[in-house]
This record gives sequence, structure tokens and C-alpha cells, in this order.
Amino acid sequence: MIRASKKRTRREPMTRRIPEAGRRNLKRQTTAELVADELRNLIIAGEIAEGEPLLQEHLANQLGVSRIPLREAMRQLEAEGLITLSSHRGGVVSKLSVDDVKELFEIRSCLETWLLATAIPNMTTADFVAIDAVIDRMRPGEVTHWGELNWQFHEALYAPARRAQTLQLLRRIHHNVDRYLRLQISVTSGWQKANAEHRAIVEYCRTKDVRRATACLDAHILDASAELIETLSRRRAKHK
Repeated sequence: MIRASKKRTRREPMTRRIPEAGRRNLKRQTTAELVADELRNLIIAGEIAEGEPLLQEHLANQLGVSRIPLREAMRQLEAEGLITLSSHRGGVVSKLSVDDVKELFEIRSCLETWLLATAIPNMTTADFVAIDAVIDRMRPGEVTHWGELNWQFHEALYAPARRAQTLQLLRRIHHNVDRYLRLQISVTSGWQKANAEHRAIVEYCRTKDVRRATACLDAHILDASAELIETLSRRRAKHK
């Protein structure tokens, strides 16, 4: 005999008011994220050189953290291509070969010209205000914050394309080559050429000239690649 089921009562949706503070997008960083940020900055700045070992015990003591968040941070940096982990004690700062550098810049060229072409029709006055503000902060001779500001410029340039996943991928590539770009910029005073090219790209964007803007961006990326590869090759040959 099948018994009649009890009548189910409909659950009312929650109507409790969420406080204003609870609706804000608060950014909370875990210990592992803070450690990853610190190590990433040291690697990008060249304070931890390519090929240098990263011993977990030493780093944990130096940073004042336990090994658990340190290991998590190191796995994050391995995913970004900044370090290579070993199965036991720690890892080493990754060393990009000339072929690696060339390939990363080729990826940049493909993705960034597509992003810019997608972004230009959506660019507004507010977008150009944000882009110009970044360029104005890229002062002559500034090397310490060059990589960060360079990424902010490119990010602002592509933001109107509204392609968050592609931007996230590009951010990792920029982080990976930034330590080498700083070297090239400091040795060759490349910031002058880069700033002039940035301004030229923006002017083509203002006039909605997609063809010239993307061609200028492509040349900007590939010229930087060629100059960086030449600088790296000379430096490594000298230290052999």
C-alpha cells in the first residue's frame, strides 16, 4: 500500500536585508597569496635571480610563515612559470631560454592585437582618461616600477574588449617576461622608445583607426622582443 505523501510546504525565499557593508566586494588575501605576492615581486625585480634555489626552510624563516602557505604560494608561482619545483626541498627560479622569450612575445602579439581590435570600438572618454593617467606616471628613467606600470597601460588599453580570461592569461605572461624587460630597459634606456610607441598607439585608438593601431602595437611588441633577445644573448655569452 502506497501512502499518500504529506503536502510539502513551499519554502519562502530569504528576505533578510543584507547590510550595506556585506554587499561590497572585499578583497581578502590569504597568507599564501601574500607570500606569493612577495616572492613574485622579488623575482620580477631581479632580487632573486634566475636559477637561484628557493629552499623552503630558509624562505619560511625569512618570511615568518609556516611551510604550508609557503608551499601553496610556490605552487602558484610554478603555475605562472616563474619557478620550477623539485620533489623534495623547494625549487629554483625559472630561466627562460631565448626561444622561450621569443615564443612568449609571439603569443603576446597574437593575443594583444586581437584584444586591441576588439577594444577600440568600445573605447570611451573615460577609458582614454585612465590610459593617459598611466602613461603620465611612466616617468623618464623610471625602471623600478616599469613592469607594473607597463602592465597597467596594456591592461587599460584592452579593458574595453571585456575579455577577462584573456587578460588574466596575459598578466601571467607579462609577469614572466617583466624581469627581463627591466634589464633591457635599464641597459638600453628603452623606456624612451616604449613611451613614444605607447602614445602613438593611443592616438590611433582615439581616431578609431584599428588597422594602424594594431600594426603599431604589433611592431611595438616584436621590436621589444628582438631587442630583449639581443640583450639577453650578449649578457649570457659574457657570463659563460
